[in-house]
Amino acid sequence: GHAPPRGGARPPASRVVLRHLALLAGHLAAGVAVTWPKAAYITGKLPRTRDVSNYVWGLQWTAHQVIHLGNPWFTTYLAAPAGIQMGFGTTMPLAGLVMTPVTLAFGPSAAFTLLTIVAPGLACYVMYRAARLWLAAPGAIAAGALFGLSSMLDWQDWYHLNIALGTLFLPMTLEAVIRLRRRPGRRQAVILGLVLGASVLVSQESAVLAAILAAVILLPWLLRRGATDAADPVASAPGSTDAPASGSAPPGARDKLTAVALGALIAAVIASPQLIAMAQQALAGGASVK
Repeated sequence: GHAPPRGGARPPASRVVLRHLALLAGHLAAGVAVTWPKAAYITGKLPRTRDVSNYVWGLQWTAHQVIHLGNPWFTTYLAAPAGIQMGFGTTMPLAGLVMTPVTLAFGPSAAFTLLTIVAPGLACYVMYRAARLWLAAPGAIAAGALFGLSSMLDWQDWYHLNIALGTLFLPMTLEAVIRLRRRPGRRQAVILGLVLGASVLVSQESAVLAAILAAVILLPWLLRRGATDAADPVASAPGSTDAPASGSAPPGARDKLTAVALGALIAAVIASPQLIAMAQQALAGGASVK
């Protein structure tokens, strides 16, 4: 997504990959430092807090259901023997699925700790990518650090892991939406849909914020007529690494709507298991208290 330097050819793909890997490694190291002594808990020792035990249980339950091909949104291990539905819980099924190999090999406490120590660094990196759409590399790195290493986000990482992981999807949504505005097409629409759908499978609270963010950025673009995105201060700015192609015709209203509709469809399909579980729980009366 980076534009070739002025007066030179585009850098080799291998060099770009190495640059991003180096940035990611640096961000992860900084995240480990600001969350210390979290890394010391990776052997299994954990703080005695109810929230932490809840996330650890969720990681264990998801891994259990994955290997037994069961439903991770329902369990009889809680509120036995009737069991409970967990559509509105903090199970984080997508995170649990990704961490299943770690959970099975080293235990859910190790998987939980690994997630908490990498979350700040990942937040730095995804914000760097979003900021890089407008800023030069030093400014984008600073933006990533100010976001991912902020006290507000790192406090959530200590106590509310689902919110910390869900916050990753806000810069990811921003980047995906801006890239869709600059180069409307099926590929960018699919990427936006994947990001929004995946956010629902991690944190429904953050998914609502991501959807609002996408809508706020897309709505002016959808309503604009007869203007090119090259003149759009949101979609194209000095230092942009992904500006609209020179001489390209502005997308028509139908092209814009088609791209947004495709993204929404992909998001709905990806999020459908969580949405179905939430609907079932609500219909059963499990989303309200008398």
